[in-house]
Amino acid sequence: MQNKILIVICFLVISMAQAQEKNHISIDPILPVFGTIQLQYERAISDKISVGISLGLKTGSGIFRVSGINGDRISIDEFNFKGIKILPEFRWYTQKSRNGLFGFYVGAYAKYQNFTDEILGVYTDSNQMNSTIEIDANIITFAGGLEIGYKLMIWERFFIDFLIAGPGISTNKIKLVEKQPIPDEFYDDVSDALSEYAVFDGLNLDFRINGNQDTDIVLPAFRYGIKLGYSF
Repeated sequence: MQNKILIVICFLVISMAQAQEKNHISIDPILPVFGTIQLQYERAISDKISVGISLGLKTGSGIFRVSGINGDRISIDEFNFKGIKILPEFRWYTQKSRNGLFGFYVGAYAKYQNFTDEILGVYTDSNQMNSTIEIDANIITFAGGLEIGYKLMIWERFFIDFLIAGPGISTNKIKLVEKQPIPDEFYDDVSDALSEYAVFDGLNLDFRINGNQDTDIVLPAFRYGIKLGYSF
């Protein structure tokens, strides 16, 4: 009876040891500078294939503040969006590694993020009347794309994950809710100002931000970065 128990225990220990080689956890060391903490968990489902999920929490803009919008008639304070980000991933490693899930990989990802902020400022209409801007803003993003990268073992179970490229496409829903009425022409001026921002430069976008209703914008998406992690 004792021998059978020992065999079962040995089998469980071996199974756990094998399972321990299939789990990778990592963190992006750069994102906290931008006010975001992001943690990734990756699990092997075969010798060369894995699935994973990243969870991110954006607590602010970090040391790099996002400038507001300033024009002839618009003065909006700096943006400081906060919220969550979820990224499921699928990866295929191009070669079988002795330690598993290392080397070059290609894959696909999806992304959901939900950010909110309070937009504050002053607007001067065509009649030279000033209006206080107080708007609750919500940006919801769904994105998807492909990725290529390289994961390098650096010491024992510690590794560096280089996400070299991650091109994709995103759909963005902007929801603005006025706390007090603002002239309709304000949104035309904001749309014109946004269309000239560097993030939209060269995209030839023709969109108008709508007040108290949803605005949908489709944009290119791109991921890259470095993660530090541990396998177990």
